[in-house]
Amino acid sequence: MSTPDKPDTQPVPPPTITYPKRDSETGVATLFLGSGIPGALVQVWSIADKHSLGDGQVSANGRWAFSISGVQSPGQQEIRAHQTWEGIKSDWSEERRYTVLLRPAIDVPVVSEPKEDAQVNTVPVFSGDVTKAEGFVSIIDLDTGVMIAKADVDPLKQWRTQVTKPLPPGLNRISAIHNIKGKLSDWVRVRTFTVTAEGKGKGKGKT
Repeated sequence: MSTPDKPDTQPVPPPTITYPKRDSETGVATLFLGSGIPGALVQVWSIADKHSLGDGQVSANGRWAFSISGVQSPGQQEIRAHQTWEGIKSDWSEERRYTVLLRPAIDVPVVSEPKEDAQVNTVPVFSGDVTKAEGFVSIIDLDTGVMIAKADVDPLKQWRTQVTKPLPPGLNRISAIHNIKGKLSDWVRVRTFTVTAEGKGKGKGKT
């Protein structure tokens, strides 16, 4: 009696790591981002310590992003990632090496609004502060990699801006970087908020 053919299971390719960039410098609580299969779950692991640094879902645009769970020790770090899709785990990605600084030259900006888990309208306000009264702050949509807003830093070390193009309804994930004469800070931890037609711009959320 013939046995039924086993279903063909295509291997799942490993995800790619976009940030931290190879041989770059980051802060102790950095952001990981890259690309993968929409719907897959990506995990980033420390090669030396052999433990997970966090995980994140790949968006419909094929991008994943999450903030490290905890902090890293200063010095050289090596990471790699895999993704799990429909119960199948990929091989490891290429290894990524970078250096963690206890105190980078430019601190990450603080994002005051929108707050974490807030509900906002389609043209939300972004604001916060920095530690140096110079340069500008860029707001990056982590699901597209596009800069959606830019704000000059004022003499009081504060910044404030509003997107010029309405954001799509639904869950949005952003980060921010401080640019001083072409030198960049590390990325801010992921800020997640929901865009709704009824949002009031600030909304209620976690600080």
